[in-house]
Amino acid sequence: MNKVIFMIFGLVIIGSFNIQNISAHSPDFEVKTSEDVLRFCEFFYDEYQLLGVYALADLHQNFPNLRLCTILYNHIAWNSSHPGRNLVLIAEIEKFLVDSSYIKERHVGYSDTIPDWIKRESRLWINNENQDKGFAFSIRTLLEAGVIKLEPSERKCINERLCFQEDDYIKYSHFDKFGNGDTIKHTVKSINDDEIILNIEKISDEGAINEEMILSKNGTNKSNECCNYEFLIPMPIEIGTNISKSMKIVATTTYILDNQVRESWLARDSTGQNVKIIDKKTGLVFSYEFHETEVLRVGEKTNITDTNFFDTKYDMALHQTVIPKWWKTTTAWLLDEKISESEYLRAIENLISRNIIRV
Repeated sequence: MNKVIFMIFGLVIIGSFNIQNISAHSPDFEVKTSEDVLRFCEFFYDEYQLLGVYALADLHQNFPNLRLCTILYNHIAWNSSHPGRNLVLIAEIEKFLVDSSYIKERHVGYSDTIPDWIKRESRLWINNENQDKGFAFSIRTLLEAGVIKLEPSERKCINERLCFQEDDYIKYSHFDKFGNGDTIKHTVKSINDDEIILNIEKISDEGAINEEMILSKNGTNKSNECCNYEFLIPMPIEIGTNISKSMKIVATTTYILDNQVRESWLARDSTGQNVKIIDKKTGLVFSYEFHETEVLRVGEKTNITDTNFFDTKYDMALHQTVIPKWWKTTTAWLLDEKISESEYLRAIENLISRNIIRV
């Protein structure tokens, strides 16, 4: 069990060094050996004494399991001035690692075992000696190590509303009727009770232009009252739905994006020349071809090139910690061996996937 603790400890510290640190105070060395683990914890020890474990972890969120250094900080040899102090602490690390090669591994296989240190932290949480934030760090560790596994899930759209989330982006290539091309990127800056604010970046041979667009949640362009937003259609959509004054859904089709086949709607106007292909599940416009007149065969073409709409990986950075009080009862059942570790892990996977628990 202790081996598992430090396997996870070593792995998550290594993983942290693959992420660019946004903090000014960050280590400039790699963690590859047991000696490096000790050096990493020493690097942050002064901050740990000044801030405490929770504030320290909040300040350096790109090292999400920095809190695990407390295992070494609490060792009797940590504050020793004895010449053999480092050897003792390194031996303590390698006692759990068995050999330092474990620290180079980047993946822990699927497991139904919960480390003892997480059980101790959970008991403190149940007894109100540990905050929700502290318990959340334990769950994050299990997520990052692969002990808790989450199934990808599609985003849920609300009827009559744009299916936008904060930090969504859409990139398009656009060609006008003269063949001039540029790129367009729409990024959601913020969403509040009444409106959605987008940043629109346009890049062409003439340079870059940034502007802001304000939308109502039903798609009305509040920055320009002439029309609705063109690149995301409010749900639901079905055959015969009018998506604008001139265009309506006429058929089903498919669209391939990043080697993924997406079930889509085909929308046309009465001329048959102005066409949109729209994702069935989100209303996202994949492709838009526009002709000014029925006679003019050369028109504008806009095609999607990139988006994070279909990224389904659980992102802990997006969530504020939310843990229902009743989950303490379930956790107590685990610690009192009334339910198995496997049952507990499967239950928490389900609750995180349903957004009931957020860490």
